[in-house]
Amino acid sequence: MKKILLAGYYGFGNLGDEAILEMAIKQILEITDRKNITVLSGNKEATRKKYKVDTIDRYNVFSIVNRLVKSDAVVFGGGSLLQDITSKRSIYYYLFLIRLAKIMNNKVIMLSQGIGPIVSENSITAVKRTLKFIDYITVRDKNSMEFLENIGMDKNRIFLSTDPVINLKEGEIHPKKSNDIKKVCFSLRNWKNADVSKKISIVAEKLISSNIECYFVPFYYNEDLELIKQVENKLGDKAVYYKERLTTDEAFNIIRGMDVLVGVRLHSLIFAAAANVPFAAVSYDHKIDHFVESVNMDVACRIDNIDADHLYDVIIDIICNEAEEKRKLSESVANLREYTKINYKILKEI
Repeated sequence: MKKILLAGYYGFGNLGDEAILEMAIKQILEITDRKNITVLSGNKEATRKKYKVDTIDRYNVFSIVNRLVKSDAVVFGGGSLLQDITSKRSIYYYLFLIRLAKIMNNKVIMLSQGIGPIVSENSITAVKRTLKFIDYITVRDKNSMEFLENIGMDKNRIFLSTDPVINLKEGEIHPKKSNDIKKVCFSLRNWKNADVSKKISIVAEKLISSNIECYFVPFYYNEDLELIKQVENKLGDKAVYYKERLTTDEAFNIIRGMDVLVGVRLHSLIFAAAANVPFAAVSYDHKIDHFVESVNMDVACRIDNIDADHLYDVIIDIICNEAEEKRKLSESVANLREYTKINYKILKEI
């Protein structure tokens, strides 16, 4: 059986990346046994315990080399790994890993990738020189595909897919929500000089005044908790705040009990779509725009220009037309899920 080393931004408490890992393992188990999967993780003990797979510290080069000698393929499970906006070092880590894997005669497959933004010319050059070693890459949006084609990557090795988290809990029967009190969930993040907590607090205050309950969940615990505390300082006990580290299951169950999700975090929007919960997207990055477009919706506003009155109106409009919004979202998600099949096909081919 093939032995696979699974790589990504795992073990750092980001619910989006943990959901990607969960779905990547599910896909790989279609072609091999759990004992043949090793995951690179920032917290190898937690990842081993949660997913019942072997793990390696992602920064232990000796252990990585030792495992690559025994592996057949390195699989990057998804995410925005090749970008240099949030970190200049991260992109070179993954490019180094790709080259190291090929030196060790491993197949290299990148699944459901969102490429960019890549702003440094040096980074673009490094990506161009390294991606020629990749056997297959699937991307989660057409812009990523165009970027790869423009830097000269072989079109026969690029395929359009989508984020695997769209299949989270697929097929499960979701409990019907009570129609008595409407619930809105917020998944926020800070971005540069945008005063997110102040503006979102105004939106939540207006919703609460309209007898709508508001909930706040952290998707990237280390960053989002402080923002939630800022909102709590403004709203007090008028809203519900989740301050503990949530599992992907817990976050998904919270979201699917809502009428609307207001999301800045990409995977909060994907969780909502997977649970057939209409959302209002606040965009800070092109990856938000691409996903919203893929489910035939519109971005509510941009993070550096949040108009509280407009965002409130968008939320109320969704609530008033909830049945139609859910119908359209369900159709779009069903179409989107078809794109994940290429990932299974490529994994089976290796």
